[in-house]
Amino acid sequence: MATADEIAEAYADWQVRCNGNARLARMLRGWDRTVHLMATDTGDGFTIAVSGSVLADLRHGLVDRPDLVVSATSEDFADLFWGDLNPSEKYVSGEIVLAGSSEDVMRLDAMSMVAFLDQ
Repeated sequence: MATADEIAEAYADWQVRCNGNARLARMLRGWDRTVHLMATDTGDGFTIAVSGSVLADLRHGLVDRPDLVVSATSEDFADLFWGDLNPSEKYVSGEIVLAGSSEDVMRLDAMSMVAFLDQ
């Protein structure tokens, strides 16, 4: 089980990698969304805003109305952000659940794979 602080630390590292990735910036152009992360094992909730091709700082708590909701264990979130797991495999196995429009789910999946593969 990962703590909220561990998730935040891992996210901060992932945020730097994502925001420094030119290919990802092109993919995110015009895609302004609010994403809620729900840790199924701890009950912690987090909010990520994507605006202007940039991932904002992780906010503890659920802020604003989400366009997407991602549910996973706290450990999966930390491992995802550290780049220690393939997000597509977890999604296909049902261990990571995405709720949102089909377009948003596909964009988030592509975004996470670019960040995972380009690390």
